[in-house]
Amino acid sequence: MKNLRCKFKGHQLRKVEKDSILIQEYECSCCGKKYTTDGYGSLVRLTKNWEKNNLLFENYLGKRMVS
Repeated sequence: MKNLRCKFKGHQLRKVEKDSILIQEYECSCCGKKYTTDGYGSLVRLTKNWEKNNLLFENYLGKRMVS
């Protein structure tokens, strides 16, 4: 039932609180699927590849801002 709601009406995205300003992650309140923004600003499904990419990006920015 939850998946049908997302199929017909679209996902109800809410922002997941993160410490990073540049990386935004969203989660559907109905089905629980997670999304993130890519380099062009469009939403993509949060896969293991994107999770690793976001983690590397956060680490790079964290080191750069400290030094």
